[in-house]
Amino acid sequence: MVSADLIAYLLPLAAKLSGYPIIPIADLPPIRQLPVAEISREICPDDAKGCEGMVAIFDTERYQILIRDNLDLDNPSDNSFLLHEFVHVLQHKAKGDEIFIDCPTTMKTETEAYRVQNVYLGMEGQFMRVGDALAFMTCAGKQDTFFTKEVMIQPLIKK
Repeated sequence: MVSADLIAYLLPLAAKLSGYPIIPIADLPPIRQLPVAEISREICPDDAKGCEGMVAIFDTERYQILIRDNLDLDNPSDNSFLLHEFVHVLQHKAKGDEIFIDCPTTMKTETEAYRVQNVYLGMEGQFMRVGDALAFMTCAGKQDTFFTKEVMIQPLIKK
């Protein structure tokens, strides 16, 4: 079970770093800690192997956050994935289903969440950085959809 203290710490931080309005903790979706195989079966029922690399996901259809049960949520590197999903919840509350409406918008949505996650990792003194694979993703063959490299290397901090 995810501690109430961790949620109370990460949710306001997700709002501050992302610039999205904070929501009451009671409005968060349920957080389910599951083995990776269960997450894969639930999110990718037709191709469970396609989801094996997934660490966490905000499932907008069922309004839930799924996160691997083998993460050490006392460790900032691991709990940063929960922060990332909180950013998605805040995005969804602010913009609705539009955040995943098409490939370019989905990439922008992910870029924002990875930027916040990387700022947090830096604040916590962690060397790990995430999201660099976005620089190699394309939307219909167009790779320059976002300036992911700039976002990932020098994250913006909103005060």
